[in-house]
Amino acid sequence: MKVITTHNNPDFDGFASCVGMKKLHPDFEIVISGVPMQNLKEYLRLYEDEFPYLTSDQIAKVEEGIEELIIVDTPGLERIGDEIKKKLRPDAKITIIDHHPDIRGSDSSENSTSTLGYGITKIFRQTGAAASIVTKMLREHGVKPNRIEATLLGIAIYEDTGNLLFSSTTLDDIDAVRYLFECGLEVEIVAEYVKFDLTIDQKLLLQNLLQNTQTYTIDNHIITITHAETEKFVGGLSAVVAKYWYAQEPETLIAVVRMGKKVFIVGRTKSPDVDIRGLMSEFGGGGHRQAASATLSMVAVEEVIHKVLNTLPKYISSGLKAKDIMSSPVRTALASETIEEVNKTMEITGHNGIPIVEGNKLVGIVTKKTIEKAINHGLGKRPVKSVMTSKLITAKTDTPVSTLKKLMIEHDVGRIPILDENNILVGIVTRSDIIRASQKQPVQTPQESEVSFNFKNVTDIIYERLDKRIVNLLRLIGIYGHELKMPVYVVGGFVRDLLLNIPNYDIDIVVEGNGIEFAKYVGKQLDAIVVPYEKFYTATLVFKDGFKIDIATARTEYYEKPGELPQVDVSTIKKDLYRRDFTINAMAIKLNPNEFGVLYDFFNCQRDLQEGIIRILHNLSFIEDPTRMIRAVRFETRYNFRIEEHTLDILKKNLEGKYLERVSGSRIRQEIEKILEEREPMKAIRRLAELGILKHIFPKTYYTPTMDEKLERVFKFLPSVKERYQNISDFYAISTVLLEFYDKETLDDMRNRYGYPKKFIESLKFTENMMMPLKSMIETRLNFSDIYKVIGKGNPYIFIHLSAYLEEDDQEYLITYIDAILNTKLEKVSGKYVIERFSLKSGPVINEILERLYAMKLDNPKLDEIQTVEKIAEQFLKNLEQAEISENQKT
Repeated sequence: MKVITTHNNPDFDGFASCVGMKKLHPDFEIVISGVPMQNLKEYLRLYEDEFPYLTSDQIAKVEEGIEELIIVDTPGLERIGDEIKKKLRPDAKITIIDHHPDIRGSDSSENSTSTLGYGITKIFRQTGAAASIVTKMLREHGVKPNRIEATLLGIAIYEDTGNLLFSSTTLDDIDAVRYLFECGLEVEIVAEYVKFDLTIDQKLLLQNLLQNTQTYTIDNHIITITHAETEKFVGGLSAVVAKYWYAQEPETLIAVVRMGKKVFIVGRTKSPDVDIRGLMSEFGGGGHRQAASATLSMVAVEEVIHKVLNTLPKYISSGLKAKDIMSSPVRTALASETIEEVNKTMEITGHNGIPIVEGNKLVGIVTKKTIEKAINHGLGKRPVKSVMTSKLITAKTDTPVSTLKKLMIEHDVGRIPILDENNILVGIVTRSDIIRASQKQPVQTPQESEVSFNFKNVTDIIYERLDKRIVNLLRLIGIYGHELKMPVYVVGGFVRDLLLNIPNYDIDIVVEGNGIEFAKYVGKQLDAIVVPYEKFYTATLVFKDGFKIDIATARTEYYEKPGELPQVDVSTIKKDLYRRDFTINAMAIKLNPNEFGVLYDFFNCQRDLQEGIIRILHNLSFIEDPTRMIRAVRFETRYNFRIEEHTLDILKKNLEGKYLERVSGSRIRQEIEKILEEREPMKAIRRLAELGILKHIFPKTYYTPTMDEKLERVFKFLPSVKERYQNISDFYAISTVLLEFYDKETLDDMRNRYGYPKKFIESLKFTENMMMPLKSMIETRLNFSDIYKVIGKGNPYIFIHLSAYLEEDDQEYLITYIDAILNTKLEKVSGKYVIERFSLKSGPVINEILERLYAMKLDNPKLDEIQTVEKIAEQFLKNLEQAEISENQKT
């Protein structure tokens, strides 16, 4: 192993220096010990994919020793991680690079390079930051950092030199910053992460700026102008403006400050359409397009503001607006039109989306894909408003194209209706319009951030959170995909739980290609059994230790009728993910070697995962598979998420449409059984009842506080029953409460729908009829023999049903009864013994004697069976003799 590290709990200087040294030594791994400083920690939340590193905990699990070690920003081994020290081989080559003049010994003079002891080299230079030393080394070796790396190194230098104002700052620091600027250093990002405190004068100035703020709208852009006046000079105006900028987050900020006889103007903007440099040139200043400044003498603040307002429109690019690229007039459909009629309109016009109007008001929009799915489900006669999207993203005619593009990206929509000043629909802009406009005119967009947001590399997370065996397996699967020239992904719940840091070894692999062919190839390589499912283009790999993974062909599914199992067709990974139930389950990680660890997120799934939202991918999701309504509740309660408002509206509408009733009982039962396997099943059951889903599963179940208490008691009792009986079904267990007091006809319907055994229904009715006497017998602690006379040895579901009516101490008494009937046996007396001893014939009489003996032994485990059966038989024979005499007398 070859390692680059820094001191424990690294700051920007230590971490950035590690990154710089890795540019010079690509075969080394960066290792971080402890917790990064807060501002670095915040930075890494956004940029950590750019700078992969290992933690000391990960290093501890590696068997190899460290043969080469580079230490930066600390003068020795004292402050590096203990795990790194443990891994150092005795003959390790160590290089130390540091800049701290206050802690160096006499042997480390400025610009010195010395060898101290065997294999240890120290490079010390007197600079304000270790990153300056590393930057100089990069420059000397002709290694140019990219824009993000240059900015990281710049943050480190600015932070450790106090924005180049500390006394420890040297020319090397200034030269390093200059070089980093040449490499693309972004000073705005530096200002965001370099923490600094304002002086008292600066704080007073900031307070005045905050109090003297006005906003203006110029050519559809919001302009914030603030001003302040002071008779003395206050240094660091740019720092004060930066504080204002990040605190208030205006789109465009112009600060006008008079200090004595001079007036300073500082401008910043986020908009690509506003040219701050051009504005400042009017005042004799300069800078960058989005950040610039100017200085004037002997002029009033009000005069400067007046000139800014009059001059600024010249430097706001009109660019292309919605009215320049929109399609007009707009083909619309009435909300009352049927889905079939709208489909015909789309076929004639070739439109893939049509706005829906009602009473001259825009009320929604519908896409071709939604229309086709609805027709496949036999919904063609329904009004189009039943499937339209009513939550609209609209824009005005003068909205810039750049804004339209951002709206499409942020809300994942393919078309935006355009309204005039009276909110009348006058046009529509599609993705195609945006693309064509972008080709004619370069529009600055958050393209890079979009890619990094949706497609980021999560290799570090994979190594950090998964067992080594799983990582190796994923690597091998990716290699086999490369060998067969097939893109391979791990998808679904595995990805979701990986990002949530929840263990999940249910691995689903999707292949863009022939999934069964791929499974056979992998099975051959890894000596695993392949179980193919030709109809669904899927296969299961079973390894010798029983471990399984599922492999599927990337596919799209369509449902010929609501609630039925889907028909399958080969597709791409994007369409494969789009067919899934919720956004949190619609992500994939690519496994092929050249893109190993790249997270594919087409639908802003990460955002929903971070915000804790359950969201469907399209409006017909619950119609295609109504069991998703139950699944939504399962995921919502499992992760403590919430069902998104629009998704909840669609769920309720489809529930009212009785789509859940169209699903087979076995599929609904499977979903309920999955809920019952969750850590808090009661939470999910309550939510099912709250949303009305439970009523559609059990039509004559009325969920009340009393029923809730009964189910709580059942769940408390279940573990004890499962310790004593095998194969207890939680579904049957809760059904003892949910199906209480059903009439015979409805119970028969439930039995046919959900597959209850006939004996279960019989025991349910028996317990229901005997519940009050049994409850009283338990509560008054009657002898086990008395209870046995009523329910005998019973069955576990009778006991579970009874437990719903019992408090905790009464449940304990019931458990002791169950233990008694399970452990009590007649050891000396049998049917044969009774027949031979008392010269009786085989028949009900023998069983009655044995049952009476068994009941007595339940109360007294030490009972003498021989003596007791003598008394029972004697009394029984005597009664039998008297009965015969009485019968003879009658004769």
